[in-house]
Amino acid sequence: MYYEFYIDVFFVVNLFMDFLVLCLTNRILRGSAKPWRALLGALAGALGISLFFWLSKEINTVNILIFSIGMSFAMVWLDCRPCRGKELLAGVLACWGISFLLGGLLYALPPRAGKGILIFFTITFTAYWILNTGIRLFKYLKGKAVLRCRVILETGGQKIELKGLLDTGNCLTDTDTGKPVCVMEKSRFSGMLEKKQQDALESFCAMEDFGEGDAENLKPRFLIYTALGCERGLLPVVTADRLVIFWEGKKICLSQAAIGLSDAPLSPYGKFEIIISPKILDS
Repeated sequence: MYYEFYIDVFFVVNLFMDFLVLCLTNRILRGSAKPWRALLGALAGALGISLFFWLSKEINTVNILIFSIGMSFAMVWLDCRPCRGKELLAGVLACWGISFLLGGLLYALPPRAGKGILIFFTITFTAYWILNTGIRLFKYLKGKAVLRCRVILETGGQKIELKGLLDTGNCLTDTDTGKPVCVMEKSRFSGMLEKKQQDALESFCAMEDFGEGDAENLKPRFLIYTALGCERGLLPVVTADRLVIFWEGKKICLSQAAIGLSDAPLSPYGKFEIIISPKILDS
């Protein structure tokens, strides 16, 4: 049986498909790679598979599979530049999964719908946006649940468990220690203190004279911050002995944690009791 093989068309089709697959892979991995990186990976993939079909003396399922797996690792590395082997493997699996889904959407269409290169690109791009929308929706719904975490705060020999919220908008940093600042309600934190410490903390927050010895362990200070509706405010900050965060199966411990104290309730319905800075997760 005789087949006509157009290497230029084969290259362009693979370049287009690989680019879309790598863009979706980068989104799944929460990468920040720019489109040119995906284009570089797609170019390597399309060039590699084209040379493979052009130069190979024998083509069968085994050598195609081996070549495709190796090429997938190279493409994902060029696009996402994962730091660990686990992330690279996850990227390759995501790449193959997206390829199967994208191919499945194309095969689900009537045979006549795929005739013509322009129609093929249009259908493929539409399938890409369907998958892209699905990934964004899944990450949004998952993110609403993942942003909640369990928190244990320890200070002065007292320990309390809190419901935490990971807030990407919390960029507060303690100017004294350089540590990220988490925010909780002042009344909740005061409940962990002795009466003398409570009175000293209240006096400090009101900018009145207070017994420094009573609040010495807390190291109270003020942090200047900017927020919506407040161009320049002062947030009381204290130091807690230990902060433990349980998030996505990981246990993150921070000693001498900086805690900002809010007079206003953080959540009217009590859905969370402390706002966690995302910088802690990267520390």
